[in-house]
Amino acid sequence: MKKILIIIGIGSLFLWVNQCSVKAPEVTVTGEKTALENQVIGTYEKIEEETWLVASVRAAGNAETRKISPEQKRVLDAVQNRKFNKDEINEYKRDGAIGENNQGFLEKRPLPKLQNDPEYQKRVDEIVQEENSDREVIMNRVIELNEQAAQSSKDEVYAIFSKMHRDNTEEGCWIQLPNGEWVKKSKTN
Repeated sequence: MKKILIIIGIGSLFLWVNQCSVKAPEVTVTGEKTALENQVIGTYEKIEEETWLVASVRAAGNAETRKISPEQKRVLDAVQNRKFNKDEINEYKRDGAIGENNQGFLEKRPLPKLQNDPEYQKRVDEIVQEENSDREVIMNRVIELNEQAAQSSKDEVYAIFSKMHRDNTEEGCWIQLPNGEWVKKSKTN
């Protein structure tokens, strides 16, 4: 008898709750990524994951090594090269020799050391050229692989990468804002 009363009570409660209408409050969220940003960043992350997968399969000496196309190889090399150069790039950013421009690429900044030390200038030039070439390979691959990115303008996709690079840059390093102004990164930008 108790079980029947409990079941009837729960059933009644369930019916009563379902008959009540609850209106969710309207919520405005700012700072959310656009659908295109989510697509581009998701494709970029997938490329990086694929790079690690291919590299780990090769490193393990698996007899059934995955075959990759020349384009995949080119992207794989670009991703690995960027990881290899990351510490040196961060050092040059901290020095003030380079910054992140608003097109998604590195750009040299006016710095006396660049003019006074030809060897330093040569190395900075090489790293900037190498990194920008690698970034272009990766950004173009994202555009190829992602239908929404392919339907957008190249400038829109590059702007997303520019924002991603600005966001990942350490405070105190040079970044170029979307309006073209160069500033040292702070917590507010």
